[in-house]
Amino acid sequence: MKLRDKHVAIIGAGIAGLAAADELSRWGIQVTVFEKTFVPGGHAARFSCKAVDGCVRCGACLVQDRLRRIARRKEIKCMTGARIMGIRQTGGYELDYSVAGAGPGPEDSGTLKADALLLASGFSVYDPSEKPYGYGKFADVITNLEAERILCAQGGLKRPSDGQAPRRIAFIQCVGSRDSRIGRNWCSKICCGSALRMARLIQKKEPAAAVTFFYIDVQSFGRDFQTYFAQCREHIQSIRAIPGDIVQTAGNELQLTYFDPQHSQSTDQQFDMVILSVGMAPSGDLADLAAMLGRPLPQNGFWDPHAEAGSSGPAGLFAAGAVLGPMSIAESIDSAGKAVWGVVRYLDGLAKG
Repeated sequence: MKLRDKHVAIIGAGIAGLAAADELSRWGIQVTVFEKTFVPGGHAARFSCKAVDGCVRCGACLVQDRLRRIARRKEIKCMTGARIMGIRQTGGYELDYSVAGAGPGPEDSGTLKADALLLASGFSVYDPSEKPYGYGKFADVITNLEAERILCAQGGLKRPSDGQAPRRIAFIQCVGSRDSRIGRNWCSKICCGSALRMARLIQKKEPAAAVTFFYIDVQSFGRDFQTYFAQCREHIQSIRAIPGDIVQTAGNELQLTYFDPQHSQSTDQQFDMVILSVGMAPSGDLADLAAMLGRPLPQNGFWDPHAEAGSSGPAGLFAAGAVLGPMSIAESIDSAGKAVWGVVRYLDGLAKG
């Protein structure tokens, strides 16, 4: 295959974009990755390792592995602080972009010509401010991604209000997922596994910590899911109920109200910290990218590779990772591999033509 003179543009430097760039470079293909933030890696780069007595396959280490690998690939150029301003399909793709510096100063701009385009703009997260949980009002009600950042930065979970380790922690699942009232009927897939692994890590670091896990049902994860979940339930109080609201008591405790299915009654329980497992939503930039490409998005807002694209079809246009829908880190890497194979076959066809 004569691929070394071919160029692929990737929008998004999360795990899917990084994995795709890495694999494409192995074919000798030139790759430019556009990332709107100043640090590549996406959400997954901020995940903490959940290993307790051994690897629990959370995938957090896979991001750093890919970052190290693409740093050594001369075929890959990663442009951070970059925004796509326009896209034109002219046999290949022309992308107009602007690049902001990390400090004050004018933006740089330019146009890149590519033979194929891969969308990997990832996902955004649901803002739980409208839920009755006091997010944004009570300092110790945080999201799972904020908890990840605290674990990474401080080596353990600390309360934002006073920097102390919480002893009573509630995890609330499906905040902004599986909720028809807000038009988000889908499962975000990663939340259950992430919350349970995080809970076990917290208890490893703080053996006195009591964790309660509120859920609708548990999405399976990993090949040893049943065994792992059974082990978690030995250490974690699991309640199949979604709390109604949270208020702060005079003693600065977070009082959570829920319907206890075991005793068929409303129950109040106090916690030091509440962690909201917020749902995955379409990338905030995806609608703009779709409009530039003249591609309709389905009702859920994620990318649909089979959407009607006019008489010319989506030649040379590919997508990977959570831009297609909620995915775990491992699933995003697999999705990138599938997309890369499609890109390679397409470019090989161009080379032979």
